[in-house]
Amino acid sequence: MKILLVSPAWHDKMNENIRVLALPPLNLATIAACTPEGHEVEIFDEAFDEIDYAVDVDLVGITCMTPLAPRAYDIAAGFRQRGVPVVIGGIHSSMLPDEAAAHADCVVVGEAEGIWPQVVNDCAAGKMKKLYQAEKRPDITFLKQPRRDLLTNKYFVQTVQTSRGCPNNCKFCSVTRFNGGQYRLRDIDNVIDEIRSIADKRLFIIDDNIIGSGNNCIDRAFVFFERLAECKKEWGGQTCLNIVEHDGLLAAARKSGARAFLIGFESIDDAALGGFDKKINMRPTTRNFREAIKKIHDHGIAVVGGFIFGTDSDNPDTFRRTLDFIIETGVDAVQLSIQTPLPGTELYRQLQQDGRLLLTDYPADWEAYNIFEPVFQPLNQSPEELYRNLMAAYREVSAPWPSFIRGLKTLMATRSMFATGISFFWNYDSCKTISKITRPRIYT
Repeated sequence: MKILLVSPAWHDKMNENIRVLALPPLNLATIAACTPEGHEVEIFDEAFDEIDYAVDVDLVGITCMTPLAPRAYDIAAGFRQRGVPVVIGGIHSSMLPDEAAAHADCVVVGEAEGIWPQVVNDCAAGKMKKLYQAEKRPDITFLKQPRRDLLTNKYFVQTVQTSRGCPNNCKFCSVTRFNGGQYRLRDIDNVIDEIRSIADKRLFIIDDNIIGSGNNCIDRAFVFFERLAECKKEWGGQTCLNIVEHDGLLAAARKSGARAFLIGFESIDDAALGGFDKKINMRPTTRNFREAIKKIHDHGIAVVGGFIFGTDSDNPDTFRRTLDFIIETGVDAVQLSIQTPLPGTELYRQLQQDGRLLLTDYPADWEAYNIFEPVFQPLNQSPEELYRNLMAAYREVSAPWPSFIRGLKTLMATRSMFATGISFFWNYDSCKTISKITRPRIYT
């Protein structure tokens, strides 16, 4: 068969303005590697590629995250009108398989490596089922190398995954439900072989926490960083604040090529952190955010800080205090967002139970669940006020001039054009993008 795998993007092609931030669809490249021999596979990343509904294809697979669910369903409809069978998978369809089933011929629930070969074989035999669900999460110790040869677009970075799962189970996050509450680790030789096969010098490691937690994970991180240093790459990645707890780990990360960390601080207020159940940020060794940022900066590594607004303990002054903190501590780039009750999370369950969800015309309203628009009734401000304050915050810290100034500071601190590019474009392009994909709404 000829198989097309599709990564949806926004309707208005906003990614044309933020291609520096566009990450390769590693999930689809991994699925392509799991496709049985004898089938031809192509990947469309709608951030770059125009969907051609007339393309000669026998099966279409679409990955689906919540805010892109309406777009995924539109793409599915375009192919199904021609009689091409469509499979939808990913985190959104795994949380809401019945909804996805109304828009596809087949739904895959959970991590798909172990399921996909059966889906393909069943489709080829004309007996594809409506639902496939993994009995257990796949063993990722020795993953096949992703089919990066199918990713033909020019990405700023290539992506690598060395582990899956997260034990933190924050109330706003569905990673634990989807990937499990334990860190599942790839064999280091397996990871290094993959990294050596990548021609690009720049990498982004997409693990939810590059170092994990617990002694075994920390020991592994030291070994991994030592091996990674041999590959002569520059990389950014996601990490929790526990990376500052271990002597030598930041130095080892820097030596291995680490130039930027994406860290979910979430809030500078204890009440909000407690509401999120973000325990890892409230330990005596991690709660001093200023000291943690300084330690990371002292090792020549930029900080991309994630901050969430709209919690029940927030008020309009929370924005001012958070922006002052960002400016005073020299956070290199920011992701400012509004707490969003994604399906499958405890936050969604609570707000739905309390009758506080404002946008529930699903699936159309899923487009607003993009972490930058209020979809619920805040306690201490109106949703309109919350949205205006977020947009004003982005203009203050991520408009062209402040983005340029902070990019220069990152360059001086890290001596890395890679880190500088992340700092500037994460700020400036995020500001442009959010203005394009969001809109003021009238809530009734």
